Order: sequence, then structure tokens, then C-alpha cells
Amino acid sequence: MKQTPILRRRMAGDSYTFLMKELEKVDETILEPLSATEWPRDMPVITGGGLVENIAAIDVTYASTGMDDDNLFFEAANDIPVIQADMTKAVARTFNFAEYMAINVMEREKMIQIGRDPETFLNKGIRLHCDKVLDRNAYVGFRKVSSWGLCNNPNIIRSSASRNAAATSTRWTDKTADEILLDINTAISAVWKENDCSADALPNHILIPVEQFGQLVTRKVSDDSERSILTYILENNIATQQGGNLIISPCKWCAGIGTDYTDRMVVYSNRVDRVCFNLTQPLRRMEAEYADMKIKIPYIAQFSEVRFLYPTTVRYMDGI
Repeated sequence: MKQTPILRRRMAGDSYTFLMKELEKVDETILEPLSATEWPRDMPVITGGGLVENIAAIDVTYASTGMDDDNLFFEAANDIPVIQADMTKAVARTFNFAEYMAINVMEREKMIQIGRDPETFLNKGIRLHCDKVLDRNAYVGFRKVSSWGLCNNPNIIRSSASRNAAATSTRWTDKTADEILLDINTAISAVWKENDCSADALPNHILIPVEQFGQLVTRKVSDDSERSILTYILENNIATQQGGNLIISPCKWCAGIGTDYTDRMVVYSNRVDRVCFNLTQPLRRMEAEYADMKIKIPYIAQFSEVRFLYPTTVRYMDGI
């Protein structure tokens, strides 16, 4: 059979393509999206409880019918003050997360033959998505249901950062190490005084935007010093001086969330009895369903909105 020039060119092209496929080396590494969630670091979580409607907590406040001087008892006294307790119930809403994967049976069989099970990738995708939802819940909540997170609760007291020595800026990029330390100590002392100077009310965690955290790490206290501003602050803040352990962490949610879209510092106690949320139902894989040559696998989870058990132990400072 005589080959035409067009046919010869096509056969040559097919052979070249086949050769390239044979020489191709497939990298076994799967390049997944670069993503991070920090809520396990910054937010205590209470796990368990199953699917519920809401989370309730009992608040109690105490009061006396007399002032401190009235509690001094003398023999002739007949008016003894009475202690009173006021109990209220605080309710936190719960939110449901649901998502499912749908896999074509034939396509799955093809991929399994080359060692790629699509369920493995989709399972990772659902878990990453659920983790991102929990991240948003922890820091800023959801506008759709009017919930708030650790960084934007409108009921938390907020203040503005002090101005620098030139009285031209409140931003840390324009401040010295001592001026930045003053902002941090001002916020810590405000929380401490608001809670009757209780040692249990001293903040132990501060969240700041990534940019400001980078400044604290890279800038030195002075030109002739080897210490970074971060080290200087961690050694000289009020919480540390009172025997506490202060942690300063970068948080992407703090950027532009303050008044007039300024950057915000969040000062709080990272303790489960101060601020937390409930993960009543961790992400769970449900029974698979088979229909129309597809496998459908639903996943569910349930969590509560952020619970500010002691709102006075949290403080915002804007304009940093």
C-alpha cells in the first residue's frame, strides 16, 4: 500500500506523541491548594454533645443588701445584710454544616486503575472546606445569621491606639518600641482593672495583623540592640511581669476590621472558661447512596457561635 504524504506525516506525528508519552515521568506528588486555618491555636473548643438546638450556660452575679461597712457585726446590731444571687441563662445558637460528594461510578473505576481514587481527593476537599468554615466562625462569624467572632463582636469594649511622639500617627510602623509597648500595656491593664484586678483576668493572648507581627519580628529595639521589638515586648508587658505567659500571634482576620477599616489588636484570655465555641458534632461521613450511576456521600457537622463567657476579659484596640 502506497502511503500519501499526508498519511506519512500523520503516522510520524502519532509516533512522536507515543514516544513522548513513554518518556513522560509522572510526579506522584499531588499539588493541593495552599491554605491555613488557625482557630485551633487561638480559640478553645468544647467537643461533643451530638446534634442539638443550642448551647446554654448559667450566669450568676452576687449582691449584698449592705455596703462593706455594714457587714461589720456588733453586739447591738440587729440589721444583718443578706447575700443575693441573680441567675440568668445565656444561649448560644448552633449551626449545621452539610456537604456531599458525587462520584461517577465509571470514572471512579478508571481512576482507580491508575491509582487515583477520586474519593480520597474529594474527602480532603470537604474536610478543608469545613475547616475554613470553622475558621470564619471563630474569628468573624457569618453575616447571613448575624453572628460574631473573636475579632468583631460589637459588644466588646474598643479603644484607639495612642499617637506617636510626633502626634501624627497611631500606626505601629510610625512608633518606637516603647510606644508600641505602651499600647499593649494599656490594653492589658484596661482588661485587668475592668475585672477587679483579678489574676485570672490577665490576658494571655494577643492577635495582631500579619504586617504588624512582621514589624515586631524584624525591627530592632534600637540601632545598637540585637533584640527585636517582639522580644522586648514579651519580656516587659504587664501580664509577664505578673507571672503570666503572654503570646502574640499573627492573624489575617485582624487587618482592616477595626473602626474606619483600620487594623485591630485583640487582647484576651485564651481559656475555655473565658471564650470558646462548641463543636457538638465533628465532621462525620454518612452512609453512601447509589443512584444514576453515581455514588453520593454526604458529610455533616455542627458547631456553635463563639461564646463570650466573660466579655470583659476581651478588649479591642484599633488603629495599630
